Amino acid sequence: MRRVRAAVAFTAVAAALWLAAAAPAGAAPVSMTFDHGRVSISALFQDVEILPATSEFPSEDLPLPQRTDIQLNGDLTGDQLTFSQAANPGTQFPYMHLMHPIEPGLMVPFTIRLNEPGLTGTYDAETGRVDLDGTVDVIVVTGQGDTFPLPDSLDDVAVPPLGLFARCRIDDVPVSFSTANQAPFTGAAYADGLGGNGALTTSWSDLPDAVSENGGACDDLNPIIHGDGGMWLASGIVEPTPQPEPEPTCETDPRLCPPPTFTEIDGVRVKPKKRRVKAGKKLRIKVRVHNSGNVAAPGTVVRLKSSNRRVKVRKRIRLEVPAASWATATVTVKVKRRARGKARITASSHGWSNGMTVKVKPKKKPRRR
Repeated sequence: MRRVRAAVAFTAVAAALWLAAAAPAGAAPVSMTFDHGRVSISALFQDVEILPATSEFPSEDLPLPQRTDIQLNGDLTGDQLTFSQAANPGTQFPYMHLMHPIEPGLMVPFTIRLNEPGLTGTYDAETGRVDLDGTVDVIVVTGQGDTFPLPDSLDDVAVPPLGLFARCRIDDVPVSFSTANQAPFTGAAYADGLGGNGALTTSWSDLPDAVSENGGACDDLNPIIHGDGGMWLASGIVEPTPQPEPEPTCETDPRLCPPPTFTEIDGVRVKPKKRRVKAGKKLRIKVRVHNSGNVAAPGTVVRLKSSNRRVKVRKRIRLEVPAASWATATVTVKVKRRARGKARITASSHGWSNGMTVKVKPKKKPRRR
C-alpha cells in the first residue's frame, strides 16, 4: 500500500505541472464541474446514474479517496472554449461504475479520458449554450493488473493510478456534448454562466470493441457494448428533464392500427334454379359471387361446369367483386340439337359452389303430310 500512496503523490505533482503549462496567452481560465451524470450503453444499461461517484474506488481492492465528480479545466477566448488533454489528466475523472448485468452486487468500474486535442467548442454567454466536440476513451476496469501492486505505466495518472488495473480500453469514441441536445438525454443551458447550473449531453450510435490492457479480459464486455447510447453530465441538476413521450404508434397502441385489408369470397349463387329448354336453343343464367372483405377482389375466377356434354357452358369467367357486396355476370348456356335428358350447371369459386338444373325438351320431328 505504501507503493500505491507514492504513486498517488506522483500523480498529483504531475497534474500540477500540466495545469501550469496549459493556458494560452490572453485566455481566461474557466472550470466546469459535473456533479451528476447518467449513461446509456446498448440495451442492457439504460439511464444509469454514474455521478456522483463514490469517494473510494468501487472495489475493496484499493479503498483510496478519489473525486466524486468530474472537473474540466480550460480556457475561454471570446466565445471559443477549450479543455485541453494536458490540463485534464486522469486526476480530474473519478472511477464510476455500472452494476454487472448477470452477477448481482458486482460493480464494474469505468472512467473516461480526453484525447488530443481535448474538447473544443463554443460558449454563447447570452443564451447559455455550450457545444464541445472531441474524442474520449472509455476504460473499463476488469480486475488487478498482471503487474499489481506496481502500475504497468505512470503515463496515465489517476487516483488510484489507472496502471494498477487490468482494463479494457474503448478507443476514440467521438462525442459532441451540447446543452441543445435532446436525446437520449435532455441538455440544459448555462443561463448563469459556466459556473452555474446546466447540463451537457452527447449520443452515439455504436461503440468500438475494447482493447485489452495489462491483462484485461474483454471477451464478455465487447458483445454487450454495441448499439445506441449516450451520456449526460450536469452541474447542479440532479436528474435530466424527462424525455418526451413518443407519439403512439400502431406497435404501441393497437387501437391506432388501420383495419386489416382483406378479401373474403364467401358465397356463390346461380339463378334460376331450374329451367326447361328445347334442344337446339340457348339459355341465359346469372352467376353471383359475394365478397365479405373490406377491399375489392378484382379478377375473381369462377369455374363453370356442365354435367351433360351436349349442354355447353364456358369453362370460366372473371369478376371484379366489390368490398362487402355481390357481383353478377350473365352466362349463356347452349343446348345442342341432339341433347337429351338433364344437365347440372355448377359454378364454383374459392371453395364455394352452387348450381342449377336444365331439363332438355327434345326437338319435335316435323310431321309427314
